[in-house]
Amino acid sequence: MDINLRDKILETSIELFNKKGYAYVTLRDISDALNISPGNLTYYFKKKYDLMIGVMAMQYEEYQNLNFSAEVSIEGLNQQFLILNAFREKYFFYFSSFTELPKLYSEIAEMQIKVVNDFYTLFTNIFKGFVNKGIMKEELYTGQYEDLSISVLSINMYGTQEIILLQKFLPKQKNILSILWSLILPHLTKEGMAMYCRITQVDKTLPPKLCYKPDQSGGGFEGST
Repeated sequence: MDINLRDKILETSIELFNKKGYAYVTLRDISDALNISPGNLTYYFKKKYDLMIGVMAMQYEEYQNLNFSAEVSIEGLNQQFLILNAFREKYFFYFSSFTELPKLYSEIAEMQIKVVNDFYTLFTNIFKGFVNKGIMKEELYTGQYEDLSISVLSINMYGTQEIILLQKFLPKQKNILSILWSLILPHLTKEGMAMYCRITQVDKTLPPKLCYKPDQSGGGFEGST
């Protein structure tokens, strides 16, 4: 068995799925793109179903190797958002059909439950850590940051589908990174906001700079011009 050819089939499938949409790509399309016979392809993946399971296995292995940590700073959280963004772009076809594919593949449904649980745990632990470090405010009610974690993971998982819809009527394209930070920023303490402001000076991957800046006299924030 040619492992390199198997991987090429998977990678080419991902490219075509992203370009045309999963439902519109046939095994013939993939074999033609690779300039191999259909028989060579079906040696590895007899049906499109088998191919999709192979792609999802590759994706899940890659996800596990990302090794996200709850022990991060504001900058570290942003880096994790960026890594997730690149992951969504690589598997655009999957995230743009996040609610549809599990209906077709029980294996994907099971995988999604594990991944969503992972991210729920990750974000709740990150926010707990931020509170302990004085970066985030105390909860206004018990479970508030669990709710915030659900919102953040929902944007990360379902956001690609929503952005596609928003593009149909919003004059200015939205980006998921900006939406994510819009959820978190109101919960930061003055110290947390100051940390965010400092990294926006050097990190161009963050959303636009805030309309507020540290008030050096009182330690608060004042409007900038």
